[in-house]
Amino acid sequence: MGIRIWKIHFIRLFICTLAILLGYLAFLSIIDYSSKDASAHTDTGFGPACGRATLDGNVDPDEWSSASTQTFQMESPGSIEPFTATLYVMNSGNNLYMGITINDDEFTQAGTWLPHGDVFRIDFDNDHSGSLFAFNDDVLSIAAGSPQFQDNYIIATATSSSNPDVNGGGTSDGFGVASRVGDLNHFELRHPICSGDTLDFCLQPSDTVGFRLEYLDAQANGDFGGSRFFPGHDKTSIADLLIGNCPIPELLIYLPIIQK
Repeated sequence: MGIRIWKIHFIRLFICTLAILLGYLAFLSIIDYSSKDASAHTDTGFGPACGRATLDGNVDPDEWSSASTQTFQMESPGSIEPFTATLYVMNSGNNLYMGITINDDEFTQAGTWLPHGDVFRIDFDNDHSGSLFAFNDDVLSIAAGSPQFQDNYIIATATSSSNPDVNGGGTSDGFGVASRVGDLNHFELRHPICSGDTLDFCLQPSDTVGFRLEYLDAQANGDFGGSRFFPGHDKTSIADLLIGNCPIPELLIYLPIIQK
């Protein structure tokens, strides 16, 4: 009789414990953890994707076939017409590669307000905090005119002002080239995943870094045609880039700029 009562109590205890556990799991499923996530990034993500490209100013889809890619609208906070862009992102064991095509109506190499012409700029959220423009955040740019590639860093928190790394005691790490191919402007760049320069990010496989794109449009008459952004124009509009574990050897070949 005593054993039977003990079994009944055990079964009741088991059922109560199971009910409590299921209730706890249901509670966890509805909790909003967004406030605990340091990232204010969008749902837009690239990578991981392994590969390397020959940088010649022609974003050839075959050459970038292993890249993570998306086509999107680059919008302006004003009323100017957006541009359609296609971005390709991949990495080797040592370098990050990014290529983009933009349907600008002209390839402008110099201007009154943009001395180096059309500029494709990438702002990185080095520490993945969810906000751009922290001091020393990495900034890369490619211009239609010369010099085409710039490895910069943010010089003052909460502003987009930047200077070349070489002016801040660092080094210029990477390479970039731009050209006109058909009716599109093409930009390609390479930048070390971890260069050793304190003014650059240092990433490892499976790390995520945030970034925002800006395209500064120079007009043929020298005027500034405005900026377009992706995924948005404010400092918390940031896409994510996931670094892949890609043991791909590098064969770095510097090719002359091709004007097509």
